[in-house]
Amino acid sequence: MSLLGVSLWQVWPDAAGQGTQHWVQVQPQRLESRLGLVGKVQSGRQVILSAPFDGALASVLVQEGQRVVAGQPLMRLDTRQIHIQLRQAEAERLRTRALVTQLRTWPASPEVARSLRVLGAARAALAAGQAALDETRRLFERGIVARMEVDSLEQLQQAQREAVLDAQQELQLTRARGQGDVLAIAEMELENAEARWQALAAMREQRVLRAPFDGLLARVGNGGASTALPLQEGQALTQGMPLLVLSDLERLQVNAGVEERDVGSLREGMEVGAIIAGHLLVGRLSQIGQQPRNDTGQGAWYDVVVDLNLPVVSSELGLRLGMGAQLALLLQRREQAIVLPPEALRRDEAGRTYVVFREGDEQAPRKVPVTVGITVAQGVEVNGLQSGFVQLP
Repeated sequence: MSLLGVSLWQVWPDAAGQGTQHWVQVQPQRLESRLGLVGKVQSGRQVILSAPFDGALASVLVQEGQRVVAGQPLMRLDTRQIHIQLRQAEAERLRTRALVTQLRTWPASPEVARSLRVLGAARAALAAGQAALDETRRLFERGIVARMEVDSLEQLQQAQREAVLDAQQELQLTRARGQGDVLAIAEMELENAEARWQALAAMREQRVLRAPFDGLLARVGNGGASTALPLQEGQALTQGMPLLVLSDLERLQVNAGVEERDVGSLREGMEVGAIIAGHLLVGRLSQIGQQPRNDTGQGAWYDVVVDLNLPVVSSELGLRLGMGAQLALLLQRREQAIVLPPEALRRDEAGRTYVVFREGDEQAPRKVPVTVGITVAQGVEVNGLQSGFVQLP
């Protein structure tokens, strides 16, 4: 259940001795309206340390519940399996790199040179055949050779022309093998091979798992794929398998629940006072839940998170995760507020609210209309009044 608290710098001194009438002095003072909540301390930064690759646990260097510092080795992993994968990736990278190099220098490759030689030979044969045909035709016209020899050379010449065309097509196909999509595909395969090799090399560098920051180690809870048994040397690991939870003890928060009727009065950034283990701390409201809790019962409750400002390290204050915390969220603060006892408020025949007021002992009482503000533990806030005295019935 939420509570409403008010902090006032002064109270009303009873102005006794001012005749038979009962007057109280009023003057502007600071008015603070707070919402009281109860919550628990939690870490403001928490990470799950997981296995970086498939393998086995070679050695465990820490224990659950141990405090560690940033960079401290936590465990070592067996790298035999990752080495196999890395060598396979290296072989693929070398193969694709050689292919890309070959394709990029394809115009000067032996395949293109061989096609050029074949085309040159075909053209030379065509030229020689043409010269022989021309000479045979002249001899035929002089009656020295028979028509059959001319026909034979013409057929040979046609075959030689087709051989030249075939050689030209072969040269075009050979040159195309090192251009366009073929080269683009090879370059993409090389990029993939390089990326896989780099990823595996980076995984191998994580064979010693280290703490990313100072904190407290704990076993993975039910919120993740929990390791039901303590970690043991030789235990088989799969990539991404959660191993330990590291909680930062120097960035603490308080998680609390607020009823639906009060959540509308909250806003992120509000000032919060917290009492934890006898220490008075301050903080700021950092999160307001959008979804209600799964609690059973009537009415909706929402999670709120308060970031604490610790004056010293948490260990010096004796703070621990899970400790209870009493919160006071500052809803309103007014530096010049007037608060009256409820009985000082009166109503006229028209239903308007007023008080009987005088500025000092020598002034005559008069009716002063006022508007009512918020109600607090010490009374009712009113507007339209200044310093002086008000009469009680």
